[in-house]
Amino acid sequence: MTLRDDLIASLEAENDQLRERCRQLETMLGIRFEAPPLLCLTQQEAVIFGCLLKNRIMTRDALMIALYQGRDEAEAKIVDVFVCKMRKKLKPYGILVQTKWGEGYYFDADSKARAQNLLDQVNAQ
Repeated sequence: MTLRDDLIASLEAENDQLRERCRQLETMLGIRFEAPPLLCLTQQEAVIFGCLLKNRIMTRDALMIALYQGRDEAEAKIVDVFVCKMRKKLKPYGILVQTKWGEGYYFDADSKARAQNLLDQVNAQ
């Protein structure tokens, strides 16, 4: 192998490690969340659901970053639209998306518990 080949192999290994680390971080933050089909959430709604489940509170800006990752962002009000639609879909399960004015969206402790119980039931099947 040449020095160039060694450098390329080293960079490819580093890229693989960084990609895996990004995947792990996105999972921890709730960005890589797959909602169970019974909730009928869109991909964007699933990202918001995952973020709300894994975090104390999410600002609109933080949700925009989670949704669009800096690429061709829509208007920030789209988050409000997604949340409005999510509220209707989650209400039958007793999962309520709360708004803390000036701070962001969150699940209270009861809603987080209900959401986690629902996920546990689905995963157990």
